[in-house]
Formats: sequence, C-alpha cells, structure tokens
Amino acid sequence: MPETDRAQAPESGFRPDIQGLRAVAVVVVILEHVFRWPAGGFVGVDVFFVISGFLITGLLLTEHDRTGRISFADFYRRRVRRILPLAMLVLVSTLLASSLLFLGERVRSAAWDALWAGLFAANWRFAATDTDYWQTDGPVSPLQHYWSLAVEEQFYLVWPVLLVTVLGLAARRWRDPNRSRWALGTVLGAIVLGSIVFALREVDHRPTAAYFSTFSRAWELGIGALLAVAAPLLARIPAPVRPAYQWLGLTGLVVSVLSIAAQTPMPVPGALLTVISTALVIVGGVGGQRLMFPLTNPVVRYVGNISYSLYLWHFPLLVLIGAALPANGSATQLLTLAGTGLLSVLSYHLVEDPVRRSSWLARRQPTTPPQRGVPALVLRVAILVTLAAGVAAVAAVAIPPPAPQGAREAAVVTSQYELTGQIRAALGTTDWPVLTPPPEQLSSQGFTRGEGQGCRPAIPDGNDCAVTTPRPRRLAVVVGDSIATAWLPLVRGVLEPADWVVQDLTYAGCPFLASETTSPVESITRACPGHRQIVRTFVDNRRPDLVFVSNAYRQRFTLTGGNPSLPEWERATRTAKEAWLATAGRVVALQPPPPGLDPRTCVTRLSAPGDCVSTLSDEYRSYAEADRRIWHGKGSWHIATTDWFCRAGRCPIFVGGVVVRRDGNHITTEYARKLTPLLDLILAPVLTSSTD
Repeated sequence: MPETDRAQAPESGFRPDIQGLRAVAVVVVILEHVFRWPAGGFVGVDVFFVISGFLITGLLLTEHDRTGRISFADFYRRRVRRILPLAMLVLVSTLLASSLLFLGERVRSAAWDALWAGLFAANWRFAATDTDYWQTDGPVSPLQHYWSLAVEEQFYLVWPVLLVTVLGLAARRWRDPNRSRWALGTVLGAIVLGSIVFALREVDHRPTAAYFSTFSRAWELGIGALLAVAAPLLARIPAPVRPAYQWLGLTGLVVSVLSIAAQTPMPVPGALLTVISTALVIVGGVGGQRLMFPLTNPVVRYVGNISYSLYLWHFPLLVLIGAALPANGSATQLLTLAGTGLLSVLSYHLVEDPVRRSSWLARRQPTTPPQRGVPALVLRVAILVTLAAGVAAVAAVAIPPPAPQGAREAAVVTSQYELTGQIRAALGTTDWPVLTPPPEQLSSQGFTRGEGQGCRPAIPDGNDCAVTTPRPRRLAVVVGDSIATAWLPLVRGVLEPADWVVQDLTYAGCPFLASETTSPVESITRACPGHRQIVRTFVDNRRPDLVFVSNAYRQRFTLTGGNPSLPEWERATRTAKEAWLATAGRVVALQPPPPGLDPRTCVTRLSAPGDCVSTLSDEYRSYAEADRRIWHGKGSWHIATTDWFCRAGRCPIFVGGVVVRRDGNHITTEYARKLTPLLDLILAPVLTSSTD
C-alpha cells in the first residue's frame, strides 16, 4: 500500500527517487491487476512496505533525536489525517456501488469486507476466508487490496511503542546515541529474522495465511526500518558509488517484476529480490541527492504523489466495471484505467493533499486560532461522500431490481431433444427468469460434507478409503478432481436407485493423471501423489464394476514448469487409463463441462442473460477431442457432454430456469439432477455390454 507521508528521508530532506519508486510500484500493481502482465506486478506492494518502514522509522527517529521523545498522540494523529479520509471515501463509495450492482450474499460479503477494512484488519478477514490473491474462479472482493493497508497500520500500532521502549532502555545504560541505534538495530534484526523464519514455515503449511499475515510481512517493513536506523552509516558511502547502488536496485526490481509469478512462494522467498532491490535504491540516495531520471522526472514524481489514490481506486473499479461488463474485457480495462486516473487526480487534489497539509487533528497551542480552512476540508470530504450516496440512491430508483429469485424444484429432461430446446430458449431470452438455485445463494453452496476431500492418510482430514468392509454386489467409484466431485449427484442419481454403491474417491485440486501436477494450494500439491496411490490401491483391491473419471482440462504440470500442456495432459491421461484402471470392470470418462462466466459475478442488477453467454474455445475443443481419442475404446467409454451445455458453440448460464454452474467450472447440484435421465439412457448400453 503506498505510504502517504512525503518522501522525507531521515536526515537528508526530500527524496524524489522514493516518489519515483512509489510510481513504479503502483504502476506495476495496476498493470498486473488489469492486464495480468507483468506476472510479478503484485510485488509492487512489497516495494511499498520497504518504503513505508524506511520513511516512518526515519520520521520517528528524527523526532526522537530532536526532542528526546516521541509523541504517540501526534504520530497517530498524523496517521489518521493522512490515511483515513481517502481510505474511508473509497471504502464507502465501493460499498454503495456494490449494493447497487450485486445481489444477496455478495452484497453481504462486501459489507463484511468493508467492516474489516475499516477496522484495518482486512488481511485477517481474507486469510480466515482462505482467499486466493490470484483467484480466477469465483467472485473477488472489490476491497481485497485493503489487506496491505491493514498490514501497515497493524505494524505501526506496535513499532513506535517498541522503538521508544528500546531507545529508552538503551539510553539508561549508554549515553551514546550511536549505541542506542545499535541496540535498536539489533532488535530490528531479530524481528526481521524471526518474521522470515515464520514466513517460511507459513508458506510451507498455510500459504494463504502467509500471504496476508502481518507476522510474515513484518520483515519487509523491518528492512526499511533498518535502513532508517543505519542512515548515519549509509551516508558514509562514497558519492561516486551511490548511483551504482540505485541502478543495481532498479535493475533488480525490473527482474523481479518480470520473473516472479503467481506460483512463486510469497512472501518468502518470492519477495526477497524485490525487497533487496528496493533497499539498494533507497541506500543509494542516503546522504546526498542523486537524480535518476527514470525515477525523478516530473511525470514519474507526479504519479508517485498520487500513488495512494491510484492504489485505492483501481481495484474496486476493476471489479465493479468487470461485473457490469462481464463479456467485454477490453472495455473493462480501458474504463478501469480512465476511471482510476480521473478519480485519483480529483481525490489527491480535493481530499488527500489538502487534508494532509491542514492542521486537522494537529495539536494546537492555546493561543493559536483554529485554521479557517479545516472545516471547509472536512465539509469537502463530507460532500464527496454525500454525493456518492446520492448517486447510489438515484441509481437504486432508476435501476429496476432483477426478477424475484424464488427457489423451485428443477424439472428433469427426458431427452437430448428437450434439453436442446431449453438451451435454444435460454440463448434467445432477454429477461431473467426465476432461477434455481438463486444466484445470490451460490456463494454459500459447495460440495456435500466429505465430498472431494481425498483419502486418509494422505490428507489427514480426508475420507477413509481403506478396504475394510465386504465388497458390495454393485460397486461404482468416482475418481478425479473437483470436476468429478461436481458430477457425483448425477452419478448417484442414476446408480443408487438401481442398488449400486457409489464411492467418492475424488480430491479437489488433484486430477487423476499419471503426472505430477501443481495446485495453487501447496498442501494439495504435496498430498496429491499419496492420494493417487491410495486410489490405485483401492481400485486394484476392490476391482469396482464401474469407474467414472473426470478431470479439468487445463492442468499445471511440474514437468512443464507449472504450465498447462495438452500433450502432457493426453500422455498422463492415457497412462492413468492403461496402468491404473486396468483392473476395473468398466471405465466411463465424463467430459468436463465447458468453462464459462461465473454466475456469482455475472448475474447482477445491470446484466441481461445475453451478457452471461459463454462460447466454446478452440483450446477446449482440442482437449475434448484428445479426451475422446483416449477413452473411446475397448472396456472404456467417453461421454461427450458439450451438448448438455451448449448449442452451436454458445453456452447459456441457465437452462430451463436452472443455473448451470455454481462458479466458472462446476455444475450445480440442481443441474446435475436435471441431467439424470440423459445419463441413465447413455449408461444403459454400457452396463449391459461385455468388457471382454
């Protein structure tokens, strides 16, 4: 999060190069969020952390050196004056816009996010809800970026107190201020080291918590603080050498932004190069002004000045505009950039900078009259918030609410002809029907307890997949990742009425493929090989009569550096069929549903059914053809499911009033049950055929 204090370096005046660093950091963050390039743009936040630790600690030390004390009241007044007005303006505006655009559960979720963000605890909220920072499957909070603001403010609840305590204890023992700085540096070093060790452990065991945790991020602010403590020593660096530090640091930043990706463990070791590079740029400017044109030209400096506004506005605009224009990525990108620029300039000049320069909340001497401009500034902020509320109220009247979403029982279809007719009707409608399940309830839906949890002991809290009970007369198993888990209601709806026992052997995030795969969740990546082995043992020992297999197509393979690969997917699938399922009676491969728009984000107060129609991609068609080649053969059957979802390459988000997917990939339980008669018809010849 861009620190809003001016780039006032310890003992050396204004630092335009630090303003330039802020500009670089916020630009790469925005580019990564809007365009998904550069892949490592998210490390701009780590740059902000180092800058913040350096500047704030420098200001505290300067005050202590000048007065012999640090006023906590003045410090926190300054923090409130510089952070709170704009943060609250963006937060309130975002919540109002979310309530106008979104429905039900997502509005409630945004309200909770706003509450936690307002309390500067958003990072713990997102860690507790297991939020994936790089999430592409599911709704993203428009306030997710407030996590970094929370980390900083939590750090500064503790750091000034600790700084004063250490300096006070050191002063009692040594009168030499240099020794006091050494003592403070030693404590800081211990904090940095402890935070790094903690982060390494968290990355290995709880990567989501590690990303958002204040404890695993404290070392980055601590590095900046160490630079401020060591400023007198750093000022002795020979002047001719300083530019080399800065150019080396700037080069390191470019390398880190271009080389780090979402799969890189964060914040350790992923942020190390970024933090070190930022530190080098800061070190090169301590003790003397060095004008690096890439960081100190007027344009870059201005972007650095408004970096706080840019950071706060860009993400809500991206999420909200993306939800309003779900099928128009280019328009979303253009409007996000334009809106971010306009609102940031206005916010900086009308709110952030005037409030920062004012004496609002500043301690006033008894003889000093209050500034006449302060009430005007407060009034200006109030007017802006009131205007946002007024626009929301007008829009609430002007925009008709969506059709009532009452739950109803989903009617099954008896033939493909009937289903195709319903798909055709859904593609042609212009008004939302009553949908089942209601879109606002999709966020609270998931798999039935225990489904997709994998097998113990590979997954400690998984299902018991051991062979300990007598084998049922008719045994069917379902294997694969969460795509297979989503098919379970369909498979059970067909087989269980015919006295089959259906065993769930799926593990969400772990495809049944004969190749090492990488999941965004590190614990799944580690547990997946063990789970696969347990499933193989189960199949060999139980010899089920029927095996259903289904996996997502775009898998990230360790062999290909974590990148999707159709040839590797085809090879791994074929090997799993021939080597792992040879003892099964019959094997049926269910083609995964075509991915599409997420109804939780697409169905809004502004959208129409046509806005949520997705199309079959060439990549999906290629995978589907490979899928058919592999499984169409003796003893195995391939069930093509494209016609269950699409007509002429176009796929609606609902069919016959039933929402097709609960997110971008997984079918709803209601739609799975709707398809039961179709699968029953397809399976009839499979179950009566010979496997010899």
